[in-house]
Amino acid sequence: MNNKVQYFSTDKMYTLNNNKKIPISKLVFYITLSLSIIVFCMGTILLIKTFTENKKDSIVKYSENGKADYTVYLKDNSYYNTKYLNSGMQYVASLINTINADFKYEVHSDKNLDFNYKYKIVGTLQIFNKTDPSKVLYTKDNVLLNEVKKSSTSNNFVINENVNIDYDEYNNYVNSYKREYGLTVDSRLIITMNIDVDGKYSDDVENIDKSNKLQITVPLSEQTLDITIDTANIDSSSNLSSKKDRKVDYPELSLGIILIFTSGIGFIGSKKIYENYKKGNIYTITLNKILKDYDQLIVNGTASIQEDKYTNIVYPESFEEMVDAATNLQIPILYYDVIPGEKSFFIMTNNDTLYKFRLTKAYLEKEIYKQNTYHDKPPVNTNNKNTK
Repeated sequence: MNNKVQYFSTDKMYTLNNNKKIPISKLVFYITLSLSIIVFCMGTILLIKTFTENKKDSIVKYSENGKADYTVYLKDNSYYNTKYLNSGMQYVASLINTINADFKYEVHSDKNLDFNYKYKIVGTLQIFNKTDPSKVLYTKDNVLLNEVKKSSTSNNFVINENVNIDYDEYNNYVNSYKREYGLTVDSRLIITMNIDVDGKYSDDVENIDKSNKLQITVPLSEQTLDITIDTANIDSSSNLSSKKDRKVDYPELSLGIILIFTSGIGFIGSKKIYENYKKGNIYTITLNKILKDYDQLIVNGTASIQEDKYTNIVYPESFEEMVDAATNLQIPILYYDVIPGEKSFFIMTNNDTLYKFRLTKAYLEKEIYKQNTYHDKPPVNTNNKNTK
């Protein structure tokens, strides 16, 4: 596409430059606004970091994991080819020999701690109302594993314990109770491992202070039963922080405030630059709006045109009339930048008829002066009577 073409008016020839350039004032506005936004974001990030960051420094990271599981061992029988069944099944009560309850719990840290921990396993037998399990008629605790206390200085410890439950022992006990008192009741054996952990790094750092339990429930006095694991697996991580509050980073706080204040000045400055640009560049703004709103109809002029060759020349009073004519005739509007920032022509040719619409900075400024307000809308009339 040619950068320059010739346009012959009635008594004058224009060399038209179709290169588009961004006005310096508009470029300064974009740069100032962009820098202000960047500075504002930087200041905001610093202030958010100062006021919302954890006021205590994290010293030690640690995680804990724990789970309960079980295996059902069977009596000799003619139906199962295995000596035991894994968890998650339904079991025939008369075939159960023992239930092996398995508990595992462990703690890992990224630094050595002074650990003191203890645990025990208790079996709680409960006989309760059949229609309302919350009404317990009888309860008895049996220690299945005596309390174990341990200490260590390390970055981890692991507890792995299991106990065998004689199912018939508890089942027979419940059946005897029911027969003796002639009651219709339900019963269960709750197997619980209770774990208490204390972990210390130093006097000025928070301690690990945890109490957890892992629990399995075994129904009793049933023909078939579903054993349930009542507690979810333990899987968590956390931090041990300093007991002393971290001091506010005043240089960081001050820098954030300065950046916010500077960005405010930048926004005000960019606003003034834009207002001055609008006042001093009414022509550019109006032209750009026309080119944007009607870009499907407008093309850059690339051919030489001589007005006196046309027997009929039409000067539309408004650009909307030009658009209506282009739409009805289904022909493009040729755009020529006559004097960059000052004057441009919009031309259409149809046989021996030439349509010419002229946009000038002088006329637009005159209209602004009359109206005393600019609404960012191309004027209706651009004084096309002077066609040069």
